[in-house]
Amino acid sequence: MIPIVVSHLTALDENIDHHFPSLSTEKYDWIRNPFMNIPSNIGLQLCEEEELATISSDRDLKTKHSTVPIDSFWISVQEEYPTLSKKALSLLLQFSTSYLCELGFSTLNNIKTKKRERLRSTEEEMRVCLSHIRPNIEEVAKKHQAQVSH
Repeated sequence: MIPIVVSHLTALDENIDHHFPSLSTEKYDWIRNPFMNIPSNIGLQLCEEEELATISSDRDLKTKHSTVPIDSFWISVQEEYPTLSKKALSLLLQFSTSYLCELGFSTLNNIKTKKRERLRSTEEEMRVCLSHIRPNIEEVAKKHQAQVSH
């Protein structure tokens, strides 16, 4: 049994390396800390390198960077440094947006079951399912009159 498990785990390890090669995160260090000494071979265009040099020499931005989250920092400099902040935000936000797409697709699959396949409009149901705001059932129930008999 041990050789079978070992060969299976070895095959999994090889497949993981094939499908998920190790990424060099060093070329994205400028996103985490734009104030460090950054090498020139990180794949930025000339205008992006100029914006990065300007950001790295600004003491006010350095103070701001140490007090706010990284995504808030790049959003706050978006007007002054649009090219660089757009690139940084696109790299930071790609993981959350793919998660939201998967969540929406799973929700749609749950709504459109075999018994409800003729349902044409799913926007309202998806809005309720994907909303982070939870309804106050007691308040909704107070606003509706109970059905009375004739």
